[in-house]
Amino acid sequence: MKEILTNNIQLNWLRTFEAAGRKLSFTLSAQELNMSQSAVSQQIQLLEHHLNQQLFVRANRSIQLSDTGRSFLPLVQESLRQLNAGAAQIFTPLNKTVIEVNVNTTFSVLWLATRLRRFNEVYPQITIRQLGTNWPTDFNISTAELEIRYGAGHWPGFESYLLVSPQLRPYCARDTADRLQHPADLDGVPLLDVLGTPQGWNSWLKKMQLERLQNQTRQYMDSHAAAVTMAANGFGVCLMYDELMDEGVLAQHLVAPFDESITTEGSYYLCYQGDKDLSDASRIFRDWLLSSRANF
Repeated sequence: MKEILTNNIQLNWLRTFEAAGRKLSFTLSAQELNMSQSAVSQQIQLLEHHLNQQLFVRANRSIQLSDTGRSFLPLVQESLRQLNAGAAQIFTPLNKTVIEVNVNTTFSVLWLATRLRRFNEVYPQITIRQLGTNWPTDFNISTAELEIRYGAGHWPGFESYLLVSPQLRPYCARDTADRLQHPADLDGVPLLDVLGTPQGWNSWLKKMQLERLQNQTRQYMDSHAAAVTMAANGFGVCLMYDELMDEGVLAQHLVAPFDESITTEGSYYLCYQGDKDLSDASRIFRDWLLSSRANF
């Protein structure tokens, strides 16, 4: 085994195995790696053939790690972590530095908090100082090099890059979802709406031809993070972006009872002033954010 691993194993096989083992889904790992699902499956099969071991148990459109796969995954993850950290130190050497990033609170709680550990493992010398910005008035007083804003993506003088696909669908706790077989079953269920969003429940209900439900009980809050927290605690149904429900503690408690979604004008964007050069550390964090986006 030692000879096989040191001589002929392919790094892309290991990266694909790590993502599939972590997510237990060829589909989700394909999205993360910007590959097709069939390519992920092929990479796993090549690795299994090379090792002459079954790493996954496949059944009923789901996968689980085999005993061998469970033993192998931590070794692969640690090896990739060391490789990334070492390469970062050699090719992008930086002294200890602090980056201030103005971040929309929802994006910070539901996306960045679930992934920032990965950035720190590669760049432990870079400290990220997050400052909350949620409203347009906050943008005007920002002094940070990088910002993550919610809006339509058009801010004069700023470069902006979409981080989350602008699609909203309902999410709720599993117990609530069990009572929702059809969109019309939302009758009488509290709808959690977020102030300041271009589209919300009225748009989704109109698409479902359920305008009669637009006057039922609503609860309003000023962030998607608050709406998700309420939904996870079993109080009502919120509209949420799929990429913000991929990972994290809150995401584990929520499911999408319906496939139907609406396209919204508002989403989350990475922004920085186009006429100013970014520091080395900010460029590294920018590139990491953009490479971590889902494939949409």
